Amino acid sequence: MVSGEALDALVRRVVAETLVVHADRVLPDTALIAGLGAESIDFLDLMFRLEEELGVAVPFDRWTRYLAIRFPAQPVEQRITASVVREFAETMLREAATSAPSHGPLDGEGRSS
Repeated sequence: MVSGEALDALVRRVVAETLVVHADRVLPDTALIAGLGAESIDFLDLMFRLEEELGVAVPFDRWTRYLAIRFPAQPVEQRITASVVREFAETMLREAATSAPSHGPLDGEGRSS
């Protein structure tokens, strides 16, 4: 699993690359829409990039459900920040780790026929 600091740096870099802004502008509490001009299509690109960087599936519909649960009935323009993206990425990594198939003696690996 990616360490906390490494995940922070990765999210900061990926957000900066996606939004074509300098990484210094991507702070944990910077609003990506209101502060950096992100649009909905940018979040699709952001999820694709996170998927590639993290090596786990990051479905866009999972992102939209995450936002709906995290910010029910609230406008998200001021609320989606790099911290929110990081929390989501951490959730995806945690889910991938718990659903990864195990390979060992108990699942049939190493048996001779």
